[in-house]
Amino acid sequence: MMPERTSTEIVTLCKQELAPSGFIGRKGTTIWRRTNLKFDVLKFDVIPRARSEKWRVPLGSFGLEPSCLFPFLPRAGHALTDGFQPEKGFGQVRLSIRDERSQRADKAPRIWCAGDDGVVQDVLDTINNNAIPFFQRFEDSGELLRTFLEDEDAIGLEGVWDFGKKGSPKRLLYTGFAAIECGRWDLAVSSLLSCKEKAIGIPEPVGRSVRAEYVPYIQEGIACAENKCAWKHGEGPTG
Repeated sequence: MMPERTSTEIVTLCKQELAPSGFIGRKGTTIWRRTNLKFDVLKFDVIPRARSEKWRVPLGSFGLEPSCLFPFLPRAGHALTDGFQPEKGFGQVRLSIRDERSQRADKAPRIWCAGDDGVVQDVLDTINNNAIPFFQRFEDSGELLRTFLEDEDAIGLEGVWDFGKKGSPKRLLYTGFAAIECGRWDLAVSSLLSCKEKAIGIPEPVGRSVRAEYVPYIQEGIACAENKCAWKHGEGPTG
C-alpha cells in the first residue's frame, strides 16, 4: 500500500524531480529556477479551510500556480526598493490551469488532494505538459511584448493572465518596460505616457494610490527609453 503524502511532502518530491532542470530554489510551498531572462515560479497553493469547505475538497488540497517573474518589468503592488522575491510565488505573468474533469464549476481551478505517489506523478505530468511550455514561451522577450500588445488577459479562464486588460494602466506599464527590454524606445515612451494619462484619470481615493505606485516607475522608464538603456527592478537605469 502506498504511503499517504501531505502537500508539503508532495512539494518536496516534485522539487527533487525538477531539480535537474534548474528548480533549486524553495521557500514553503513555492519552488523556482533562474533562467537567462527571468525566474520560473511554481507555487503550490494549499487551499485554506474556508475555501476547502466552500469548494468541498479535503483540507490540505492544493492547486498549482505557475508564473514568470521578469527583473526588467515592474511588479504592480510592490515598491521600487523590493527585491525580485520569487519566493512570494507570483510573477507579472501567470498561467491558470483549469480542471476539465471538475463538476464544481465550469471555470474551476485544477485541484489535487494530497495522497499517494500517484498524485505526485499527476502533478509532475501537469507541470511538464502545461507549465514548462508556458515557461519556454516567455524565454523570448519579443513574445512577451507581443503578448502585451495583442493578447487578451485570460482572467477567470484557462491560460495566461494577470497582466491587465488592454488599455489598463498595468498593461500599459508592462508594455512600456517590455518595449525597453526589446529596444523599442518610441513604443516604450508612448506606452508609459498613456499609462500616466490613464492613472491621472482614475477617481480618488484609488487614483492617489495608483499614481503613488506607478509614477516613479513611469519616470524611470521614460528616462531609460530616452537614454536608450536597460532597466532592472530595484536598480533603475543600467548600462
